Amino acid sequence: QESIVGSTLHVHRWREAPYVRKAMSPSSPDARAIIDRLQKGNTRFVEKDEMHGVHENPSIIHDVEPDTILVGSSNLRISYDDVFDSKPGEMLVQRSVGNIAGHAGGAMFASLEFAVARFSPKVLLVVGHSGDEVVSAALQQVKGAKLPSKSMRHVLDQVVPSCMKAVTDASRGSAAATTGGRQLQVEYTATELNALYTIKQLLIHSPIIRDAAKNRGLELHAAVLDSTTGKVDFVGQHPLVKELLERDSASKQVAH
Repeated sequence: QESIVGSTLHVHRWREAPYVRKAMSPSSPDARAIIDRLQKGNTRFVEKDEMHGVHENPSIIHDVEPDTILVGSSNLRISYDDVFDSKPGEMLVQRSVGNIAGHAGGAMFASLEFAVARFSPKVLLVVGHSGDEVVSAALQQVKGAKLPSKSMRHVLDQVVPSCMKAVTDASRGSAAATTGGRQLQVEYTATELNALYTIKQLLIHSPIIRDAAKNRGLELHAAVLDSTTGKVDFVGQHPLVKELLERDSASKQVAH
Protein backbone atom coordinates (compact mmCIF):
# COMPACT_ATOMS: atom_id res chain seq x y z
CA GLN A 1 0.00 0.00 0.00
CA GLU A 2 2.83 2.41 0.77
CA SER A 3 4.29 1.86 -2.69
CA ILE A 4 0.92 2.81 -4.20
CA VAL A 5 0.47 6.06 -2.29
CA GLY A 6 4.15 6.93 -2.32
CA SER A 7 4.43 7.71 1.39
CA THR A 8 4.71 6.03 4.78
CA LEU A 9 1.34 5.02 6.21
CA HIS A 10 2.06 5.51 9.89
CA VAL A 11 -1.48 4.80 11.14
CA HIS A 12 -1.68 1.65 8.99
CA ARG A 13 1.61 0.42 10.44
CA TRP A 14 0.35 1.16 13.95
CA ARG A 15 -2.81 -0.83 13.29
CA GLU A 16 -1.06 -3.85 11.78
CA ALA A 17 2.03 -4.15 13.97
CA PRO A 18 1.90 -5.78 17.42
CA TYR A 19 1.59 -3.12 20.10
CA VAL A 20 4.81 -2.20 21.85
CA ARG A 21 4.78 0.80 24.13
CA LYS A 22 6.61 3.64 22.39
CA ALA A 23 4.66 6.51 23.82
CA MET A 24 6.33 9.91 24.00
CA SER A 25 7.43 11.55 27.23
CA PRO A 26 6.31 15.12 28.00
CA SER A 27 7.65 17.55 25.41
CA SER A 28 7.20 20.93 27.05
CA PRO A 29 8.57 22.13 30.41
CA ASP A 30 5.02 22.88 31.61
CA ALA A 31 3.72 19.39 30.81
CA ARG A 32 6.87 17.80 32.23
CA ALA A 33 6.41 19.67 35.52
CA ILE A 34 2.73 18.63 35.76
CA ILE A 35 3.43 14.95 35.04
CA ASP A 36 6.25 15.03 37.60
CA ARG A 37 3.86 16.56 40.15
CA LEU A 38 1.24 13.90 39.48
CA GLN A 39 3.80 11.10 39.74
CA LYS A 40 5.06 12.39 43.08
CA GLY A 41 1.50 12.81 44.33
CA ASN A 42 0.66 9.25 43.35
CA THR A 43 3.77 8.00 45.13
CA ARG A 44 2.61 9.74 48.33
CA PHE A 45 -0.81 8.11 47.90
CA VAL A 46 0.61 4.61 47.36
CA GLU A 47 3.14 4.87 50.17
CA LYS A 48 0.60 6.48 52.52
CA ASP A 49 3.03 9.32 53.07
CA GLU A 50 2.23 11.51 56.08
CA MET A 51 2.16 14.52 53.75
CA HIS A 52 -0.60 13.00 51.59
CA GLY A 53 -3.64 15.28 51.63
CA VAL A 54 -1.83 18.12 53.38
CA HIS A 55 -2.64 21.20 51.32
CA GLU A 56 -3.31 24.88 51.75
CA ASN A 57 -6.61 26.22 53.01
CA PRO A 58 -9.35 24.89 50.66
CA SER A 59 -10.94 28.36 50.72
CA ILE A 60 -8.42 29.48 48.09
CA ILE A 61 -9.70 27.09 45.43
CA HIS A 62 -11.78 29.80 43.78
CA ASP A 63 -8.52 31.53 42.86
CA VAL A 64 -7.05 28.38 41.28
CA GLU A 65 -7.62 27.37 37.67
CA PRO A 66 -6.87 23.79 36.65
CA ASP A 67 -3.74 23.12 34.62
CA THR A 68 -4.79 19.49 34.12
CA ILE A 69 -7.93 17.87 32.73
CA LEU A 70 -8.38 14.22 33.66
CA VAL A 71 -10.65 11.80 31.83
CA GLY A 72 -11.26 8.80 34.06
CA SER A 73 -13.67 5.98 34.65
CA SER A 74 -16.92 6.55 36.49
CA ASN A 75 -16.79 3.06 38.03
CA LEU A 76 -13.55 3.67 39.90
CA ARG A 77 -14.49 3.83 43.58
CA ILE A 78 -11.97 6.44 44.67
CA SER A 79 -11.30 10.12 44.09
CA TYR A 80 -8.72 10.95 41.44
CA ASP A 81 -7.69 13.92 43.57
CA ASP A 82 -6.68 11.41 46.23
CA VAL A 83 -4.92 9.13 43.74
CA PHE A 84 -2.69 12.00 42.61
CA ASP A 85 -2.74 13.90 45.93
CA SER A 86 -3.79 16.98 43.98
CA LYS A 87 -4.50 20.31 45.59
CA PRO A 88 -8.09 21.59 45.33
CA GLY A 89 -8.62 23.15 41.93
CA GLU A 90 -5.51 21.77 40.22
CA MET A 91 -7.39 19.15 38.21
CA LEU A 92 -10.69 19.21 36.37
CA VAL A 93 -12.00 15.63 36.36
CA GLN A 94 -14.49 14.24 33.85
CA ARG A 95 -15.64 10.70 34.54
CA SER A 96 -17.30 8.44 32.02
CA VAL A 97 -17.95 4.71 31.74
CA GLY A 98 -14.85 3.17 30.18
CA ASN A 99 -12.97 6.53 30.37
CA ILE A 100 -14.16 7.32 26.85
CA ALA A 101 -14.64 10.81 25.45
CA GLY A 102 -17.93 10.04 23.75
CA HIS A 103 -18.77 11.02 20.19
CA ALA A 104 -17.93 14.27 18.42
CA GLY A 105 -20.85 16.63 19.01
CA GLY A 106 -21.98 14.74 22.10
CA ALA A 107 -22.18 16.14 25.61
CA MET A 108 -19.01 14.50 26.95
CA PHE A 109 -16.99 15.58 23.92
CA ALA A 110 -18.34 19.13 24.13
CA SER A 111 -17.63 19.27 27.87
CA LEU A 112 -13.96 18.50 27.28
CA GLU A 113 -13.78 21.04 24.46
CA PHE A 114 -15.33 23.71 26.70
CA ALA A 115 -12.84 22.96 29.48
CA VAL A 116 -9.87 23.14 27.10
CA ALA A 117 -11.08 26.42 25.60
CA ARG A 118 -11.90 27.93 28.99
CA PHE A 119 -8.88 26.92 31.08
CA SER A 120 -6.08 26.38 28.51
CA PRO A 121 -4.66 23.39 30.43
CA LYS A 122 -1.21 22.04 29.64
CA VAL A 123 -2.06 18.37 30.20
CA LEU A 124 -5.12 16.26 29.37
CA LEU A 125 -4.63 12.90 31.09
CA VAL A 126 -6.72 9.85 30.13
CA VAL A 127 -6.59 7.28 32.93
CA GLY A 128 -7.73 3.69 32.52
CA HIS A 129 -7.67 1.21 35.39
CA SER A 130 -7.11 -2.49 35.82
CA GLY A 131 -10.17 -4.63 36.31
CA ASP A 132 -12.40 -2.20 34.42
CA GLU A 133 -15.76 -3.89 33.90
CA VAL A 134 -16.26 -2.09 30.58
CA VAL A 135 -12.99 -3.42 29.15
CA SER A 136 -13.92 -6.91 30.38
CA ALA A 137 -17.35 -6.64 28.72
CA ALA A 138 -15.78 -5.43 25.46
CA LEU A 139 -13.35 -8.34 25.50
CA GLN A 140 -16.32 -10.69 25.85
CA GLN A 141 -17.87 -9.06 22.78
CA VAL A 142 -14.67 -9.71 20.84
CA LYS A 143 -14.95 -13.36 21.87
CA GLY A 144 -18.51 -13.57 20.55
CA ALA A 145 -20.68 -12.89 23.59
CA LYS A 146 -24.37 -12.09 23.12
CA LEU A 147 -25.01 -8.52 22.03
CA PRO A 148 -25.95 -6.25 24.94
CA SER A 149 -28.58 -3.50 24.93
CA LYS A 150 -28.33 -0.58 22.51
CA SER A 151 -27.16 1.82 25.21
CA MET A 152 -24.42 -0.57 26.31
CA ARG A 153 -23.32 -1.10 22.71
CA HIS A 154 -23.01 2.68 22.37
CA VAL A 155 -20.22 2.55 24.98
CA LEU A 156 -18.70 -0.82 24.14
CA ASP A 157 -18.36 0.03 20.44
CA GLN A 158 -15.76 2.62 21.42
CA VAL A 159 -13.79 0.18 23.55
CA VAL A 160 -13.96 -2.89 21.28
CA PRO A 161 -11.29 -1.65 18.78
CA SER A 162 -8.66 -1.61 21.55
CA CYS A 163 -9.77 -5.02 22.77
CA MET A 164 -9.64 -6.49 19.28
CA LYS A 165 -6.07 -5.32 18.85
CA ALA A 166 -5.05 -6.66 22.26
CA VAL A 167 -6.57 -10.07 21.47
CA THR A 168 -5.03 -10.15 17.99
CA ASP A 169 -1.61 -9.26 19.32
CA ALA A 170 -1.85 -11.96 22.00
CA SER A 171 -2.75 -14.56 19.37
CA ARG A 172 0.53 -13.80 17.61
CA GLY A 173 2.45 -14.88 20.66
CA SER A 174 2.52 -14.01 24.35
CA ALA A 175 5.33 -13.99 26.88
CA ALA A 176 2.94 -15.03 29.64
CA ALA A 177 3.38 -18.67 30.65
CA THR A 178 -0.18 -19.46 31.76
CA THR A 179 -3.66 -18.93 30.41
CA GLY A 180 -4.47 -16.69 33.37
CA GLY A 181 -1.30 -14.70 32.78
CA ARG A 182 -2.14 -14.23 29.11
CA GLN A 183 -5.65 -13.06 30.01
CA LEU A 184 -4.28 -10.47 32.45
CA GLN A 185 -1.83 -9.32 29.80
CA VAL A 186 -4.62 -8.94 27.25
CA GLU A 187 -6.76 -6.97 29.72
CA TYR A 188 -3.90 -4.64 30.62
CA THR A 189 -2.94 -4.07 26.99
CA ALA A 190 -6.58 -3.40 26.08
CA THR A 191 -6.88 -0.89 28.93
CA GLU A 192 -3.72 0.92 27.83
CA LEU A 193 -4.78 0.92 24.18
CA ASN A 194 -8.22 2.22 25.12
CA ALA A 195 -6.68 5.25 26.82
CA LEU A 196 -4.56 5.91 23.73
CA TYR A 197 -7.62 5.39 21.51
CA THR A 198 -9.50 8.08 23.45
CA ILE A 199 -6.60 10.46 22.85
CA LYS A 200 -6.60 9.57 19.17
CA GLN A 201 -10.32 10.27 18.86
CA LEU A 202 -9.96 13.66 20.55
CA LEU A 203 -7.08 14.72 18.31
CA ILE A 204 -8.80 13.60 15.12
CA HIS A 205 -12.35 14.76 15.77
CA SER A 206 -11.99 17.88 17.93
CA PRO A 207 -10.70 21.01 16.15
CA ILE A 208 -10.60 22.80 19.53
CA ILE A 209 -8.42 20.18 21.22
CA ARG A 210 -6.25 19.69 18.13
CA ASP A 211 -5.64 23.45 17.92
CA ALA A 212 -4.74 23.56 21.62
CA ALA A 213 -2.28 20.71 21.09
CA LYS A 214 -0.79 22.39 18.04
CA ASN A 215 -0.66 26.00 19.17
CA ARG A 216 -1.35 26.36 22.90
CA GLY A 217 0.94 23.86 24.58
CA LEU A 218 -1.63 21.17 25.42
CA GLU A 219 -0.31 17.62 25.66
CA LEU A 220 -2.55 14.55 25.85
CA HIS A 221 -1.17 11.70 27.96
CA ALA A 222 -2.37 8.20 28.83
CA ALA A 223 -2.00 6.34 32.11
CA VAL A 224 -3.21 3.11 33.72
CA LEU A 225 -4.12 2.82 37.40
CA ASP A 226 -3.56 -0.47 39.21
CA SER A 227 -6.83 -0.87 41.12
CA THR A 228 -5.19 -3.14 43.68
CA THR A 229 -2.17 -1.04 44.65
CA GLY A 230 -3.26 2.44 43.54
CA LYS A 231 -0.03 2.82 41.56
CA VAL A 232 -0.37 4.75 38.30
CA ASP A 233 1.63 3.68 35.27
CA PHE A 234 2.22 6.78 33.14
CA VAL A 235 2.17 5.70 29.50
CA GLY A 236 2.90 9.06 27.85
CA GLN A 237 1.64 10.77 24.71
CA HIS A 238 0.25 8.82 21.77
CA PRO A 239 3.22 7.52 19.76
CA LEU A 240 1.65 8.93 16.59
CA VAL A 241 0.83 12.34 18.05
CA LYS A 242 2.74 14.20 15.34
CA GLU A 243 0.99 12.31 12.56
CA LEU A 244 -2.42 12.72 14.21
CA LEU A 245 -1.96 16.48 14.52
CA GLU A 246 -1.10 16.69 10.85
CA ARG A 247 -4.12 14.71 9.70
CA ASP A 248 -6.92 16.39 7.80
CA SER A 249 -9.76 17.07 10.25
CA ALA A 250 -12.19 15.86 7.61
CA SER A 251 -10.75 12.38 7.83
CA LYS A 252 -13.02 10.05 9.76
CA GLN A 253 -10.74 7.04 9.67
CA VAL A 254 -11.02 5.31 13.03
CA ALA A 255 -8.41 2.63 12.57
CA HIS A 256 -6.24 2.04 15.63
